Amino acid sequence: MVTLRISASFGGKIPTGSYQNSSPSFFAEETCEINDSLQDVNDYIKKRQQALQSICYSNFEAEVVKARLIKVKNDRSEFRFYKDENGEEYPSVTTILNYDKEFFVSDEELKQYAAQGNIIDAEVRNYVKTGVWTSSKDIKELTADRFIIKTGSKKLALEGWNFIGFLEKYPIKNLKSCDKPLINREWKYAGTPDLEGVYNDLPTLVSIKRTLSETDNLTQDAAYAKCKGMEHIKQIIVVPLKAEADGGNKCGYNKPAISTDIDRYFELFIYQRKEFRKVYEI
Repeated sequence: MVTLRISASFGGKIPTGSYQNSSPSFFAEETCEINDSLQDVNDYIKKRQQALQSICYSNFEAEVVKARLIKVKNDRSEFRFYKDENGEEYPSVTTILNYDKEFFVSDEELKQYAAQGNIIDAEVRNYVKTGVWTSSKDIKELTADRFIIKTGSKKLALEGWNFIGFLEKYPIKNLKSCDKPLINREWKYAGTPDLEGVYNDLPTLVSIKRTLSETDNLTQDAAYAKCKGMEHIKQIIVVPLKAEADGGNKCGYNKPAISTDIDRYFELFIYQRKEFRKVYEI
């Protein structure tokens, strides 16, 4: 028997990222015993070196991805990422869909709209969980959001949307809140949808929006529907809830957008996911 110590390495400069001068390198080594009658020793060593170098290269690529993520997070602090159990990070569905959109309102106004959105979302989720509608003034975690609206220039409503009335007209059964993030590992994105239920006998994802933007909203829901654990979903619904004081209907809701063509809207999302990857390389 002959004892061999075989090694390989890989290193290089990270071409993009916050640490452009970083030059990580990786080294792998193994010790093995082979039969001294083996004729193709050099061929064996070459194959093992290739395997070890592949391990080193994979580690280098992982460092490149980490560096890109750090740069993107520094450049675009508004982007959101989800981390899985292994520490791998995925851009959120809304980050992918909105990265190239221009918002023609100030940051302060966006903050007020976001606060109202948080209130509507929390009230709806609480109702789905308890069966009792509770006003935001009685939900402690919404104190800051209420303050933002009360002191904000937009003077947005603190009530007036009507989810219960919506359900009376569009009865979605077996509603439950989706509280855990979903991940699509194939296309590398993640996100947390609003609700899941059954409408017209079809398993359905339900999203709550202040204002309906049908294509964008259904594209977002289709992305959630294609995540692991959502294989049973056959339909997506967008529920627009808006107070009359903010320009909504007197009843406190609008006609929903409904679609069973999840694949069509998912194609739109995949196009945007590819564009996002071109720009940020993640």
